[in-house]
Amino acid sequence: MSPNRRNIITRLNLLLAFAQRKDINELSNGQWEKVRGELVYVIYNRKDVRDDDRAFMKIGAILDAQRHLFTAINNLKNVGVAHLHFNQQSVIIATVKDKPFSYRYQPDDLSTALNGSLAYLLDKAEITRGELLECANPTCQFPYNEQEPSMHSGKIFIPIRKPAKSKRAYCSTACARVVAVRDYRDRLKKNQKKYEEF
Repeated sequence: MSPNRRNIITRLNLLLAFAQRKDINELSNGQWEKVRGELVYVIYNRKDVRDDDRAFMKIGAILDAQRHLFTAINNLKNVGVAHLHFNQQSVIIATVKDKPFSYRYQPDDLSTALNGSLAYLLDKAEITRGELLECANPTCQFPYNEQEPSMHSGKIFIPIRKPAKSKRAYCSTACARVVAVRDYRDRLKKNQKKYEEF
């Protein structure tokens, strides 16, 4: 897998995880700053949060954008179609001497920026509907507190590597670990019951 595609899938997984967060109303100031950092990475592909990003990503705008994305992602997974609303945005065209022109869309609101990022990233990564997987952990909850939060995707996610058809797919190693422990304990109980019957 090319580093560019890996970057795009990581950004997509962050966007999917953001849309599916259930604890968004209970975040502390530090957690809000982390969410802003993840959204800046998703939209602009950079890691530093600037003052103008904080002004653009106010808490109310983040909450509003999340509602629209949650519906869109579920529609993409279940139906294959999502209708995304775009408000006003500007197009910035620029060049440096002896370099080709490039362009960038500058949306006026966060919801438009995230909807545009979702469409752009899905297109660039060439994601199919079949690649939108559901975590096999029935108690999957985002977020887990681990070293690499960028790999967590909540319930619906896009795997970095295509899983084998006979294997279950998990959004994170934490979910895989939870299910493995649960399965192991179930096997121990079954074996213990067999020995007690003798």
